[in-house]
Amino acid sequence: MTETAETIEDVEFLRVKFRELKTQARDELEVLRRDRDQMREYKRIRDEHNKEVKALIESVKAEREERDRINNEINEAKERRKAIHAQLKSVYDEIRELRSNLVGSPSNDQRRMMRRVEELEWRQQTEQISRDEEVSIIEEIARIEAQLVKIGEEKEKQDRISEQRRLARKLKEEASEAHVKVLQLSEQSQIHHQEVVRIRPQLEEYKKSADTAHKNFVEWLKKVKEGETRLKDQRTQIDEIQTKLRKQTVDKREVEREEHRVHQKAQERERVESAVEKLQSGKRLTFDEFILAQRTVTSDKKKGKKKGRKDTEEVDSEPEASIEAEEVAEEEPEIVEAEELDIDENPEDTTEE
Repeated sequence: MTETAETIEDVEFLRVKFRELKTQARDELEVLRRDRDQMREYKRIRDEHNKEVKALIESVKAEREERDRINNEINEAKERRKAIHAQLKSVYDEIRELRSNLVGSPSNDQRRMMRRVEELEWRQQTEQISRDEEVSIIEEIARIEAQLVKIGEEKEKQDRISEQRRLARKLKEEASEAHVKVLQLSEQSQIHHQEVVRIRPQLEEYKKSADTAHKNFVEWLKKVKEGETRLKDQRTQIDEIQTKLRKQTVDKREVEREEHRVHQKAQERERVESAVEKLQSGKRLTFDEFILAQRTVTSDKKKGKKKGRKDTEEVDSEPEASIEAEEVAEEEPEIVEAEELDIDENPEDTTEE
């Protein structure tokens, strides 16, 4: 098998391989596009669910903060209620102690005793009484006044009891308000707590879905990278084959151009030889043939003279060689003037005589 045939077979093999690789690359690119679309879809799902997770986490955080703030207010209200109850207990203890030490009804006894003192004083001032009766009246008045002092002390206790009762009623109202506030705040806290409980399953569901989507995204990303690697290898092979085919095409064109130049030179040489032959044989020449033949003969003659001078300079001891060179030069055909030739100006109608 010749080298040309082998080259043709190599080119054909490369072209077949090139077509196969392009088909594979197109198929691989189509698969790669589908894989990329699937990968992007999982990425979109993951990002959306992560966004939902982030929003739900922020919601849970806000609900917890609000719940904790309300719980702090509840604790403060409970402490306030507890303090009021402690103060109220102290007030009731004092009232019970004061009431346990009271004797009779201070108001009724005091009025009765004061009327008795007035009666005794009036009798002492208006009636004629004996010394013993007067002493008896004075002693009774003194005894009643002593009792009135005690009754005054009881009155202070009664006033203290009344004051403490008013304070107890006020404290009971404050305790009731604190209790109502605790209940209201507890309801609000429960609302926020229930919201946290409601959000948590959604949060876990979105987190699970986002994790699954991310896992799928990673798997498809791996497929995409593998596909990109295969496609890159195929394109590299395609580029290598294209480079080889281009080189072979360039080499082929260079060979064809060289063959064309050789062929042109051969044709030119044939034209020159034909023109010189016509010139030397005296045949009719076209104008182009005449110019070509004259230029060739002149060029050959100049080359012969240069060669003769060179031989003369190199070999001075051999005059015979110079004589032979001159004889050869004399034997070369002389340049024929244009007037001596029958020249046909139209090369297309050129004929031999």
